[in-house]
Amino acid sequence: MKVLNQSYQLSNTTTDDRLVKSGALMFFRALRTVADYASQLPAAATQAASDIAEAWEQSSRPNVR
Repeated sequence: MKVLNQSYQLSNTTTDDRLVKSGALMFFRALRTVADYASQLPAAATQAASDIAEAWEQSSRPNVR
């Protein structure tokens, strides 16, 4: 009978590396999402200013039915 000696790695160092990588990936995706949202704010602010100005003008007119 032949005895086969095999060594088994008891600690998995690649899991720690992947944990850091997946954490960094989630952080960068969140950062990109925030950056995309922030880039849309000027357009939303411009539209809001336009709507407010239009509402101000309409409020000076009498209600005609």
